[in-house]
Amino acid sequence: MKKVRATKLGIDRLKRSSIKISKGGLRRSLLVAFISTLFIILCLYCNAKLTKTPHVPLENPDKKTNDIFVRTTEPRVVIFVLSNQIDDTLCYSVGSAYLSGLPVVVIGYVELSEGLESKFDLTERAIVNADLNPNDVVIILDSETLFTGGDFDSFLDRFIAQSAATSEELDGLAVRQDFAMAPLLVGTECGCFPKKIYHDVCAYRYKVTYDKVQRYAEAHPKLNLTLLFNLVPHPYVNSGVVVARVWAYKEFVQKANHFAKTRISPLNNEKEWNLDQTIYAALYLDLLTWEIEQDVFLMPVNEREVAQSPHGVRAGFLELDFANAFSSHLSKETNSLFELHNEHWVKHLSPDDGPMPPYSRNFTDFISMSQYVAGLYNQAYTVSGGAIFINHTVPMMVNAKRVENDVIYLILTPPLLALKLRPIDTMNNTIRRTFPVVIHTGNLESRFLTLKRLKHASVGLGWFTAMVHNSCIHFHAMEHLASLPLFIYERDNIIRKSYFSQCHLPFEETIEKLGVR
Repeated sequence: MKKVRATKLGIDRLKRSSIKISKGGLRRSLLVAFISTLFIILCLYCNAKLTKTPHVPLENPDKKTNDIFVRTTEPRVVIFVLSNQIDDTLCYSVGSAYLSGLPVVVIGYVELSEGLESKFDLTERAIVNADLNPNDVVIILDSETLFTGGDFDSFLDRFIAQSAATSEELDGLAVRQDFAMAPLLVGTECGCFPKKIYHDVCAYRYKVTYDKVQRYAEAHPKLNLTLLFNLVPHPYVNSGVVVARVWAYKEFVQKANHFAKTRISPLNNEKEWNLDQTIYAALYLDLLTWEIEQDVFLMPVNEREVAQSPHGVRAGFLELDFANAFSSHLSKETNSLFELHNEHWVKHLSPDDGPMPPYSRNFTDFISMSQYVAGLYNQAYTVSGGAIFINHTVPMMVNAKRVENDVIYLILTPPLLALKLRPIDTMNNTIRRTFPVVIHTGNLESRFLTLKRLKHASVGLGWFTAMVHNSCIHFHAMEHLASLPLFIYERDNIIRKSYFSQCHLPFEETIEKLGVR
């Protein structure tokens, strides 16, 4: 049994500390005021000590360490975050991962340059250096990604159970029926980029392909094909989020490099293939077209399992995350998908235990969305007396190294928002409620604008809101963050540095602006 160490301030203690002072209890009032003052001074002292204490970087190569893995038992799981610089955007992203209980490895620092082969080759070398097995799971993210604290384990359990652990296990028909998951899952977004790759008709190219698939599914109802691209506002590839079995990612890189070298882009400009998103989009749309035009799913099983598209890709090998099972793209089109999470919040926002007021609404910009969500939290915390928290277990770290069989509790606010129930399949009329594990903000070219968007997206996330509303939770979370390593893949070695020495505490400015403690 794992030994569990709670932080000095647990949920029960928080509730007990919310003491109302009676009118006649003057002595008790003075005592409480005195103790409260000492407690505040202690927190301020500890916080000052935390921000001033230097942390010595640990420069040792860590090729064999288990600390980089989200799961250390097979199949192991590792998260790679791509960035060629250590800046506030990367630190914000990595910090959100740690406060969600997930370690990450930064790849591309110093070495990442423009070009398709650079990104694919670098990721492949990081996979080899981490000694990953073919059935292990790799998650590859751009640095413009925010970890929400959502239920990562549920997604991961489903992906491991339903994706092919080996190449031989791939069942393309089961993937298209949504009984299995593709071994290579790519994120989605609302915008179609890059437009030039299809002569400024990027969205039209998707529509033509999706329409073909829908007509084919309607003509062959016995195949029971699930049309996941229907009725979602984000049907386009977003290569900033990729989840894959290691064997599948390596196989994809081979196909992608061959595709880029042998196929002329629509603009007769080979440089267009330097963008990995164009490769994912082209191979995915060509795969869907080939599957239906060649009646692949009507073939005998033994023939279907070995059949390959003209680019060497097998049926069901690649799919997009239409259902937001793992990720969601942050934009004004997706903001309207969110609604109040009734399970935790109805008792705090319904006056006199009455019916839940309609808190679902559309947003046109991120600032108004952040202000609205912050207002809901303030209202709920006022009603509840400030005791709306849940415990979240994370690995214990000492001197930037994981302590085996030892964990601590971080205190979070339960999720206020969830995605609306919505149909995602016009054929089977199925619906799902999900909350994404990560939010991808997209590359806005300006790192300042990207960081600003990450900060706005933090409002409403459990790990962030608890810090805003309680100074001691804030202190203990930052204390934990300052104890953690920053893993950087550099020159064929995974280097363990100190997160604090590289990033300090990137959330302080935003917390101070929103602080209501």
